[in-house]
Amino acid sequence: MLFTSKDILYIVISFCILWVTVFLCWMFFYAIRILKNASKIAEEFRVRLQSLTESINHVKNRVEQISNLMTFAAEGATGLVKKVVSRKAEEWLDRGAESANKTAKEAVNKAVESAAKKIKKITDSAK
Repeated sequence: MLFTSKDILYIVISFCILWVTVFLCWMFFYAIRILKNASKIAEEFRVRLQSLTESINHVKNRVEQISNLMTFAAEGATGLVKKVVSRKAEEWLDRGAESANKTAKEAVNKAVESAAKKIKKITDSAK
């Protein structure tokens, strides 16, 4: 069976190839396990990121709704103030200023519009 040193060399080489094969199989097994765990971690990260994105979008939509309501309320308040100021100004003009001319009435209307614009700016900045 073992007649020459060449036969011993072939046996040693075959054992080395066997051990290298076992080592490579073991290494591939653990590499695959690591990649599988990395895939699970990446999938969990994607799920959590999607959940976070949905939460942020939900909060963003709520803020937009509140902003729209504030705009609507501000416009309503501006219109109401404009009407009240216009009525009071007209009453004042009609009561004591029948002799006032058209220029004075236009000046009052401009002042009312200016006050309404300032109130609208203030309410817009308050949003």
